[in-house]
Amino acid sequence: MSRGEPAFTAVIRVAGPGRLEEFRERVRWLMVRDMDARHYLEQLAEGTLEYRFEREKGIPFPAFATASSEFPELRVEAEWRDPRQGVRGRAVIENGRLLEQESSLLEDAARNIALETGADGELRLGLACARRGEAWLGYGVSAARHAYFSLDASLGELRLAEDAGERWTARLRDGRCSALDEAIDRELLEELENIALRFAAEWLWFDEDPAEETVIERRRYADRGWRVRGANLKSDQRLRLGAGARLELLEPEAGSLPQLLRAAWEMRS
Repeated sequence: MSRGEPAFTAVIRVAGPGRLEEFRERVRWLMVRDMDARHYLEQLAEGTLEYRFEREKGIPFPAFATASSEFPELRVEAEWRDPRQGVRGRAVIENGRLLEQESSLLEDAARNIALETGADGELRLGLACARRGEAWLGYGVSAARHAYFSLDASLGELRLAEDAGERWTARLRDGRCSALDEAIDRELLEELENIALRFAAEWLWFDEDPAEETVIERRRYADRGWRVRGANLKSDQRLRLGAGARLELLEPEAGSLPQLLRAAWEMRS
């Protein structure tokens, strides 16, 4: 992200038959207590109400969802770009309900990823990583567990922060896995979090996520009779990959990571 670039930019367009002025007044009232949300541009022209935000974090969705439920004839479309997390997205709300939601990596986001699905299409392994000097930092996830990791190739050592926590909890070296309890440097932790967020934005949804944010994925899983697990591939990605599939887009120096992560998890089971 370049110096001075906003962390999060978004455009929201509201259109439909009538009552746009009333919708605008309702949104203003709902956002009055959100200090960050007060800084935006608003324009009403040619039957469309448009908002432009530059914020440190996401769109004030609760305000727009609440207003949408009170003006069911209007359609709310949001598009956003988050350089800090390397993602962009789009959502549609009508009558207070999230009808569509999609996200993808920005064009310049890292592509060092690996995925493996099981016999029924469940997530067996997902991995995203980025080079930092001589080391590789990343995030690994399966249907039942996840972790941050750091691979020091010169030492042949893989460190894990299980449950994607703030401390290193395990070390794999020379084929042996031992316990650790060391705090992760704050800057390093932020890098790990960003890698995980970018990867999840394109590929994953979690059972613990709020129902209102995952309603579309839950509906698609139910319609296809798929079991919901702790971590799940987004339905379009699951259909694209299929069952028993493996995808690896890794630089040669990171090629051992899937095997090392599997080995560490097996030893920690």
